[in-house]
Amino acid sequence: MRESLRSFSSARFGRPRRGSAPVPPPAVDPLATPPNLFTTAQSAFTDTAHIDFRGNWEVQSGRLVCTGADAGQAARLSLAEAMTPGHALFIHADHQPTAGALRMRFASPGLSPSRQLTDTHMDFEYITSGDSAYAATRIDLQPTTDYAGSVDDIQAYDLSTVDPNDVPCYVLLVGGDSNSANATSQRFGDEIPMSARETPFDPAIWYLPLLLATGNYPTTDSTRHVPQPCIEPVAAVEARRMSPVHAVAGELVEWCKARGRPLLVMALGDPGSGLQGSKGVWTKGLTPDPGQPQMFDEMLAMKAAVEALGPAHEIIGAVWSMGANDLTGAGYTAPGQWVDQMVDFVADVRADLADVPMVLWSVGQHYEPSPYDGRGAAMLAAQLLLDKDSGDARAIERFRVVTPETGNELSNADDPHYDAHGMQQNGRDAGQALLSLLG
Repeated sequence: MRESLRSFSSARFGRPRRGSAPVPPPAVDPLATPPNLFTTAQSAFTDTAHIDFRGNWEVQSGRLVCTGADAGQAARLSLAEAMTPGHALFIHADHQPTAGALRMRFASPGLSPSRQLTDTHMDFEYITSGDSAYAATRIDLQPTTDYAGSVDDIQAYDLSTVDPNDVPCYVLLVGGDSNSANATSQRFGDEIPMSARETPFDPAIWYLPLLLATGNYPTTDSTRHVPQPCIEPVAAVEARRMSPVHAVAGELVEWCKARGRPLLVMALGDPGSGLQGSKGVWTKGLTPDPGQPQMFDEMLAMKAAVEALGPAHEIIGAVWSMGANDLTGAGYTAPGQWVDQMVDFVADVRADLADVPMVLWSVGQHYEPSPYDGRGAAMLAAQLLLDKDSGDARAIERFRVVTPETGNELSNADDPHYDAHGMQQNGRDAGQALLSLLG
């Protein structure tokens, strides 16, 4: 483990007086996870004493259902104590609408900003510290007059102790091609339900969206390079599909909290990109086709965005998906070819971003695109040479290669992508591999 990580739990001391014991390092208090502002029973609506139903809501089979009997009236959920103005806040619920729209907002006094939640994939509301202007005493579930739907498992959080705008975080980079992002897999809301998320929401995990195309994505309330609480779909691109980001972070967040910090993820996946591809190359200094991003530069721009937040954030590791867009058929292990390019890439990242441990997702064992000439298998074999324990002369220190499990492919051998479970399983595997390097 590198010195910057060790220094968080071991101090440099002056020489002790002769005969005295060395002064022990100061203890690091673990980070307490912000609690749900509702009790378990209140969240599940088995306890309803805190709810003013307003003649428009009732509990049916454990869900809070809008009956439309008094159209447009908000359910009012009282909080145990008033919120503190200037604290970032978050609401999350199992939202099942069939018509109209719902707003979830803090209220009385004032109202926090909120979106019209119209679909099942819109199930949270993030209120930044700048938008949290009132000492709210309740949460309002405000329906449109034509709203039909229900809510369950409502959770609310005061995020002031984990807000990256104010609190130093450990920072993780997850980047590379589409298998590191939310560009493929199944789509939330129609192809998969929100319950397909396998990593529980943890308010100590945040991320920065890349969002190269538009700079914002209202579906997930995301803005380019602006931190937000991490919940799938993590918007590296403008899509509502499963990414591996939250699953990676879920394996590392307890490590971070034990050392007193939240976790902030740089979500840098760009579909079609690679070390040689023309769409968004990751090779430092290599110019892509006109109009396409230079992803190494994008990485440095996001690093600058992290540093601009203010607190002393510290990058601790990176996870990459590379190679699927570099199947040229050339000898990947030949001098100057893919393996050497990846070695140079890791060295450049460690020099320009942070000298940290890294994990690489290899291409899948299934991936053998037409003309089926062994290019996929050759790339996989070449990537495995880079693992720190491979025994090859080009193995990279503090670098692990993770091969995705079989059986989670999205379609056939021509498709390098994974289904929703596979994306998350890949995330867990990479997170565990990085954790093993952090120690």
